Amino acid sequence: MKRYVFIVLIIFSQLALTGEELTGNPERKRSNSEAFTEIVYKKFEKILEFISESKYQEAKIDIDMLMQKRLNDYEKAHIHQYLGWIAAAEENYSEAAKNYEIAIASDALTNHSHFSAMLQLAQVYMVMGQYQKGIDTLHNYYKITDKISDTTFAMEANAYAQLEKFKQAIPLLLKAINLSEKPREQWMYLLYSLHMELSQFQEAANVLEKLIEINPNKKDYWIRLYSVYFNLKQDKKALATLVLADKNGLLDDEKNRLMLYKMYALMEVPYKAGQVLEDGLKKGIVKPSFKHWDSLGKVWYTSAEMDKALEAFDEASKLATDGKIDFQRANIYFEREDWKKAKQALREAIEKGNLTDTQFGNTWLLLGMVESEMENIPKAIEALKNAKKYDNARKNAIQWIDHLEKKYARQKVQQEREQILTDAVESTGG
Repeated sequence: MKRYVFIVLIIFSQLALTGEELTGNPERKRSNSEAFTEIVYKKFEKILEFISESKYQEAKIDIDMLMQKRLNDYEKAHIHQYLGWIAAAEENYSEAAKNYEIAIASDALTNHSHFSAMLQLAQVYMVMGQYQKGIDTLHNYYKITDKISDTTFAMEANAYAQLEKFKQAIPLLLKAINLSEKPREQWMYLLYSLHMELSQFQEAANVLEKLIEINPNKKDYWIRLYSVYFNLKQDKKALATLVLADKNGLLDDEKNRLMLYKMYALMEVPYKAGQVLEDGLKKGIVKPSFKHWDSLGKVWYTSAEMDKALEAFDEASKLATDGKIDFQRANIYFEREDWKKAKQALREAIEKGNLTDTQFGNTWLLLGMVESEMENIPKAIEALKNAKKYDNARKNAIQWIDHLEKKYARQKVQQEREQILTDAVESTGG
């Protein structure tokens, strides 16, 4: 069964300062008015001293000796309470429960000791996993005690949580929190957990917000709050949570840095997304993988930060296993009329390969256009002939080849005329 651990913080606006709730029950009357005899009282003092010093064997020896004497019911009840303490300290919980049960059943203890024994028995039952018996013991305690502490309500809430009776646990835990002098982190975290179990996400978010007010350096609370807001589709609050956590220096690992980057991208704030991812890569928080450099290039491209986009895509190219990223780079360089780098990127795309036929066709076609812009018409025609082999590029490649062949022919004619003129001038000595 899932164990619920008390780990929570929160500030409620109506915190009582007493830490206790008065029950209004009539004062309990024990079954007799017996007390310690003087000799037995001194023995008990020594036993208590042994217990306080964790000398349990010595305490049990003295208890055994004391039990050989004639004791009244009050003294016997205390003996069993002490044995309960020792057994619990030694993690012999069944023995502890047995002794507490005897002490309580005697009805001989004073109110303070009797109520303490009932609470100790409830705790032992819960440690043993007998949560319902623990709850029943607390309910019997509620019927006779004059006051109930905040910790007792929290104990009962935790027992209901262990039994997965979450709806019963929440009001008890709220009562404990309201009675407490100051917020207890464990109780508040349990409250958050209970709301999550019941899919009460807005209530869970409210608790987490207050947890963060108490302990702003607890990264786990920020991440959980982000997750709850994201689940509620409150994307602006989810993003704001991560941004504040980042300002506090809490998003110091790859997973959380990428989370912030993705939220900026989701909220269509690509420039901020780029800043976060670039910072993570440069600081070594984010692994410099192909995927991460490619993602950075895309958000910079979306932000119209072309220099940054190309820088990222160039880094991605170094880690690429195919030529797709190089074709992207080539297109950007082409748009910027940087023919030399466009040509280099296209050659790299072809060399790395693993492209579809359509991608190969477009790559050869663009290379032909780049070579043409660089006035390398023979190389341009060669590239375009390769493009012509692919269905998607054939029509454009044929048109370009026809255009370039005519242009090349005209250039040759012009070059021949210029050569003839040069020869004529030289022959006349001009």
